[in-house]
Amino acid sequence: MKYLIHETLRTVNTDDVFEFGLTEISKPRADEDFYQADAVIIKNQKVISRLKPSGMTEFDVVRGFLTYVGINLRVLPREHAVEFELYGLTLDQYIPLTKSIREMFDE
Repeated sequence: MKYLIHETLRTVNTDDVFEFGLTEISKPRADEDFYQADAVIIKNQKVISRLKPSGMTEFDVVRGFLTYVGINLRVLPREHAVEFELYGLTLDQYIPLTKSIREMFDE
């Protein structure tokens, strides 16, 4: 799969590797008013979660992907008993869901 955005996180307490990816954004022929892509979460090279973010613009698709990743970064440690090394950042600082993408780019 070819990714537009791809991030890999290794865990501190296990050998697990989590990947978050967003495929290239396209306009499906069935509904040409919306852009869409595939967003996946992969654990040790096996897809554990998949979503099709869509929206009126490509920016909406990327924002949907970031929200999807942010929510799952909060859920994964509880469900899979893992600890991520985020270089001293907490999960809230890594991808804050309360901020807009514009605010994150401005920081």
